[in-house]
Amino acid sequence: MKTTAVIVDDEEHCRVALSGILERRHPEIDLLGMATNVPDGIELVHGKKPKVLFLDIEMGKLTGFDLLQALGPDRPHVIFTTAHEGYAVKAIRFSALDYLLKPVDPDELALAIGKATEAMRTPQTSDQFMALLKNLSQPQGAEKRIALPVSDGLEMVNVDDILYCESDSNYTIVHQKDKKRLVISRTLKEFEDMLDPDQFIRVHHSHLINVKHVKKYIRGEGGEVIMADGTNVAVSRRKKQELMDSLAKL
Repeated sequence: MKTTAVIVDDEEHCRVALSGILERRHPEIDLLGMATNVPDGIELVHGKKPKVLFLDIEMGKLTGFDLLQALGPDRPHVIFTTAHEGYAVKAIRFSALDYLLKPVDPDELALAIGKATEAMRTPQTSDQFMALLKNLSQPQGAEKRIALPVSDGLEMVNVDDILYCESDSNYTIVHQKDKKRLVISRTLKEFEDMLDPDQFIRVHHSHLINVKHVKKYIRGEGGEVIMADGTNVAVSRRKKQELMDSLAKL
């Protein structure tokens, strides 16, 4: 089945490389056009109405996220392309959206196209994009909040209100002040990537704690901490020093 696509990327060699792989390996993709900046990209998407949008993140003063906000809810299936595996990529991953690292690997591209084709039946939700844009636009200060995907939408949580995150297979239980708990369909590793490493430490394979809410440290081989809600959390031996260093900075 034919699928239509466009590429929005300000680097010519990246456009040429990606379009070349699509032409050689993916005859099922009909490439309708390419744009080199955000305004032209918006015009291209509105004009051609492709099913898939390969979208660069960094494009001069404007970014791929600016383009997404301009498109609003009526957008194609998005596959981000980026050369930088920074906070933006972690936010994309946390929102369960697709991305490719440059230079694009043909096998990874094939996987992303496969997922996109499958996703035509279950489209990317506006909640995923809302979570992504919220998590990218939040200030990196005391009032930072994180958008967490819950069953009926998004829950905006103040990061400082999180006591600790507990692994439960492919889910994470987020324990907050006032005994509030949220079960989120993201792994503990994804939370570790998203939250500030100076404030949140993976003290054990199953726990990521907010050092601001440690009430007491009990010595031992690794030791354990008592959190503000009275929960005892074991500390692995190899994480002990990292925890000590963080507590010393408080």
